[in-house]
Order: sequence, then C-alpha cells, then structure tokens
Amino acid sequence: MGIKQKIKTIGINKALLGHLKNAIRSALMYEKETDYCRKLGITGEVGEVLACHKLQLKLVCDPRSAGYDAVDRKEKKVQIKTRKSEEKGLPRDTGRMGAFSAHKFDYALLVLLDHEYKLCGIWKAEYKNLMPIIQKCKRRNPSLSAFKKVAVEI
Repeated sequence: MGIKQKIKTIGINKALLGHLKNAIRSALMYEKETDYCRKLGITGEVGEVLACHKLQLKLVCDPRSAGYDAVDRKEKKVQIKTRKSEEKGLPRDTGRMGAFSAHKFDYALLVLLDHEYKLCGIWKAEYKNLMPIIQKCKRRNPSLSAFKKVAVEI
C-alpha cells in the first residue's frame, strides 16, 4: 500500500491578486512598447490564478511534478489551460490548446481571457469525456472547439 503524498498548495489572496494585476499591467506595457510583436508569456499563470480565485480552488505550488495545476475542495485534481485573445473579444475557437499532461487528473478547465487578460469565461470538461479527444491528437493538444463539445461553461 502506497503512502499518499500531500501536494503543497496555496490559496489566492488579495495580495497575490494585487501582484498579478501589476504583472498584467507590466505585460500590457511591454506588448505595447514592442509594437505588440513580443509577449511576456504570463497567459497561463494569469488564467490559473484567476480561475482558482473565481472557483475557490487551491493552486498547486509545483504543477510540473504533480501533473495538475489546482485542487478543488474535494481534493479533485484540475488541469487548467488558458487562451488569451489577441484582439477585442473572446479567443477564436479555431486555435489549439496547450498540450495536456499524461498524468491523470479529474477534470480540466479552459480559461478564456480577453486581450487585456480579463477573465471572459471558464469551460469545464471531465477527464473521461476529454481523454478520447486528447488521445486523437498527436501532441495531446485538442482544438478549443473540440474541448467545448465535451465541456460545460461554468
């Protein structure tokens, strides 16, 4: 019988949200200064923190070793994928998501951000519904439209 290892998590508090807001402000200034051809690469982190805050999830401190990004109140494992729009409005459904980890998780969230990193929507897909779609993709990165077909907006 294996010993269940406790994964270190953090809650999202007001101070952390303030620092995130500062990072977003910096990222937007950087993008503008580079004539919108360079990004700071904070989209995933922003999506994870905003989803955890909105849904009262705990953020995993080391998601690479755990294979998931957050845990909910019932200790369910959550992978979070984020897409940011490059222009006003929501990101188009034609693009692909980031690759899913091969680790098992309970459900996945797709976080949609507008061009200013504001939360526009969250979609939830259960592992059992999502796995057939992920396995069809060589790189484990389904399209947004494929994810939404097996997900519900929350």
